[in-house]
Amino acid sequence: MAINELARALAMVSTADFNWKIICGGAGGVGKTTFLFRYLTNQFVANTSLTVGVQLHSQTIERQGKKIGLIIWDLGGQERFRFLQDSYMKGASAGIVFFDISNLGSLLQVKDWVAMFRKFASPSIPILLVGTKLDIAEEQMHLQSEKEALVLVKQLDLIGYLPSSSKLGKNIEAVIYTVVDLLVVQKLSGRQAGTIGGITN
Repeated sequence: MAINELARALAMVSTADFNWKIICGGAGGVGKTTFLFRYLTNQFVANTSLTVGVQLHSQTIERQGKKIGLIIWDLGGQERFRFLQDSYMKGASAGIVFFDISNLGSLLQVKDWVAMFRKFASPSIPILLVGTKLDIAEEQMHLQSEKEALVLVKQLDLIGYLPSSSKLGKNIEAVIYTVVDLLVVQKLSGRQAGTIGGITN
């Protein structure tokens, strides 16, 4: 990660009321980079390149009357990048773990990512579970993934689950806003907010 890239990101969010670091993880190929590209540019790119180690994105948004500076870290899903990523998780305010709705096997890595986030960021870091590629998943697969995702939300004490589609633009902003709104509530109330839970369709 180039130092000047991080410096530019910090400068972009320096005037915000609150600045938060959000880390994004998940198995390789689940579509988190495509998701983030859709969120940041409102464009869909079917074939994004493999994330090598980490990628950094920054953005300023307004929520609940506050200017929010976000630094979003896209962590490569391949096992060979794990040794690089521990330090990038430190200091994160929230995490998002992605899996591919059309590939239930990608759910198997969710527990590992949650454990890494809680080990290297914070034991109490709020984490949202997000399913990707809703547009290509058959209805039965969607229902099964939703069922298994909600079990993980309860087992792992996550803040909730949202299915998404980068191609259709479904729940793209909702994912980020769910996390940010929770952080705003925590900040303004001076306490840790409770679980959001459930599905947003």
